Amino acid sequence: MLERLFHPRSIAIIGASNNPHKSGGSFLKSLIDYQYEGGLFPVNPSAAEIMGLKCFPAIADVPGPVDLAIITIPAPAAPTALEACAAQGVPFVIVHTAGFSELGPEGRALQDRLKAAIQGSRTRVVGPNCLGLYCPEARISTIMTGHTSGKNAKESGPVSLIAQSGWATESMVMEGFERGLRFSKIVSIGNQCDLTGADYLEYLGGDPETGIIAAYLEGIQDGRGILAAARNISREKPVIVWKSGKTAAGARAAASHTGSLAGREAVTRAALRQAGVLVADSIFELIDLAVAFTAAQRPVGRRVGVLVEAGGGAVAAADALERHGLLIEPFSEKTQAKITSFLTGLGSPAPSPKNPVDLVWPPMDKIVQIITTSVEIMAQECDVVLWVTYCPIGDAALASTLKEVQQTVRKPLVVVPALPSEHRQTMDVFARQGMPTFSRIERAARAIAAMVEFEARRRG
Repeated sequence: MLERLFHPRSIAIIGASNNPHKSGGSFLKSLIDYQYEGGLFPVNPSAAEIMGLKCFPAIADVPGPVDLAIITIPAPAAPTALEACAAQGVPFVIVHTAGFSELGPEGRALQDRLKAAIQGSRTRVVGPNCLGLYCPEARISTIMTGHTSGKNAKESGPVSLIAQSGWATESMVMEGFERGLRFSKIVSIGNQCDLTGADYLEYLGGDPETGIIAAYLEGIQDGRGILAAARNISREKPVIVWKSGKTAAGARAAASHTGSLAGREAVTRAALRQAGVLVADSIFELIDLAVAFTAAQRPVGRRVGVLVEAGGGAVAAADALERHGLLIEPFSEKTQAKITSFLTGLGSPAPSPKNPVDLVWPPMDKIVQIITTSVEIMAQECDVVLWVTYCPIGDAALASTLKEVQQTVRKPLVVVPALPSEHRQTMDVFARQGMPTFSRIERAARAIAAMVEFEARRRG
């Protein structure tokens, strides 16, 4: 249903501008810089040419069909512009402009005019009060354009995001890139005067380019639709939702931000979980869980093998993992003997082989051999290995070697740098090789538990 929204053959920018600091100029420049291959039509009655492209006075003057129009003009003029798009048979319109239901009764009345403008037509609306789209395969970005298009363009990936907030969208993009995430599609949905979260979720569930669905919602417009779609999709793809507006103060903020009514937290959470949704409680957790599901392998059980290089990490990991219902069981005597024999033979002074396996300050000149062989031995008796390390996680050669080990043992390797503040800029290196990386043990434990929960549901 939404294929032409994300892969339009032509785009019109209503309110296009030569000023790249205005939305109409920023979006047009982004599409030009991204080398969007479809028809690109600036619309502005005050200009004959914008950014080297012929400009048209109105949408009715654009030659040929338009698949997607983006309205960037002030809110009072938006309903008329939308009505003109509907009259021309434009199938999708993004109303970027703010100033609607989020502003109270007058704004709600103006938003009602948007609905009336498309009544009886086939035109569908994204927004209003939204950032728009990011679809790298189609070379389209109206989101964080300085970071997503032109010289900063990123390749496509498996994660798609539905976000009701521009802030949440931008946070997911920026920290997501930093953590190694790559996106298939992002849609900023705003006030949802027409298309709702349920519509996007249903589409992404059937989208072969999307493997992981993340969502930030302030209010759920079509609860039954969301739950029905999630129930079907979550059998094959992880659906991760952060629902905000949980407190009285949060609900008031949601109402003034996107005009959303936040429902009762306990009821909403229970309904989402029953539909197979993985519920996140913060932007950090939303990102963490999306990163987790980019793992090249996923755990088929709850047994975790923990590999550390200093004892404190072993204690912290055991506590965190058990709190999330995961199992940290001692390895068999045979496996412990293998680990001890291997490590003492390489000069590790007093390793603890039980699980957690404590390498006790191993010789760093032999660290690659130590880690790879330890993981191979441990993987025989666990479903996932959690490695807390002082090694430089920006080492691409080490990441490549461990990727091969992970493929051999067919168990996921989850990485936590012992000193995350020193490794923030390289958190993506292991993640991009299919080994999720987290800044803290507790966050890794939550992510592993989510993967286990999803796989248990998927396998029935």
